[in-house]
Amino acid sequence: MGLAKDEAFMPMKNEPVCKAQTVNHIAISVSDLARSRDWYRQTFGLRLIQESAESVLLGFGESMLVLRAEGTPGTISHFMFGIDDYDADKLRAQLVAADLDPQKDSDSFHVRDPDGLNVQVGDRGLGLASGIVENGFKMK
Repeated sequence: MGLAKDEAFMPMKNEPVCKAQTVNHIAISVSDLARSRDWYRQTFGLRLIQESAESVLLGFGESMLVLRAEGTPGTISHFMFGIDDYDADKLRAQLVAADLDPQKDSDSFHVRDPDGLNVQVGDRGLGLASGIVENGFKMK
């Protein structure tokens, strides 16, 4: 029996650093928050979770689309994997042990993938019910 296609390219160690359960959110840069908010709600039926001058959180299923008027419009600034049983100290230790240089955010950490993309990992329910606190986090 052969290896699955992705296993042939990326051999797994004994255990993953942490186990992703959901895509909690995808954050994209937009040129006009209101226009993008309305477009995503009308086109895909996303529900409004939170809106501020800096961002709009739109929910669908167990995930969110985060719109921000910053960066380069039309690009993904980052995405977040949600994990079960979030424990900040334990997750930080796991990320450090994997040489991932975690940077703390609200109930989550940010790390960089091999190409430099900001990947956030944390509590799978982060922000889904009541939004998030704008904290101005910027990845190093």
